[in-house]
Amino acid sequence: PAGCLLVLNSAGTLVESLSTPGINGPWDLTSAVQGSNVALFVANVLSRPAGTKKLPPSGSCTVVRINLTLGAGMPQMTGATIIGTGFAWKVNHDTFVLGPTGLALGTNDTLYVAQTLGSHITAIPNASTRTSPIVDGASTLTSGGFLDAPLGMTLAPNGDVIATNGNDGNAVEITPQGKQ
Repeated sequence: PAGCLLVLNSAGTLVESLSTPGINGPWDLTSAVQGSNVALFVANVLSRPAGTKKLPPSGSCTVVRINLTLGAGMPQMTGATIIGTGFAWKVNHDTFVLGPTGLALGTNDTLYVAQTLGSHITAIPNASTRTSPIVDGASTLTSGGFLDAPLGMTLAPNGDVIATNGNDGNAVEITPQGKQ
């Protein structure tokens, strides 16, 4: 496949790989754990149609939720759902690739996705239970302003999103209502 997730043990040895058609150029990931259930949220970049070996210069990619169950032995994948689609990516010789990276899951079950191209943050509500994808741009939390090619993201203790810009290195704090 065009991508998989590698499971390493505590010694760093590969013990399992997880693949599904929804994992196509995995680039960033965040997780949510509730008991023995885990939701992995994966942003794909460098995606390409099945059977295509040559990487195109740009494309459209997705965000997928991978559901796992933990127990004795290896995590078991119980499902995969594309929850975001239409995210643009393109090869960039200075930075390798520009596309959706930086994922943060809010306490309101909204997955925030930093989109480097276009300098915006997409909000995917009900990320843990969503059964249909949000199209990038249809649910924008914020764009422009102090954002300048956002990359990494995290949540502040107050629930605000903090995005770090790739172009100027500044960190931008954003409320769940989109105020920078």
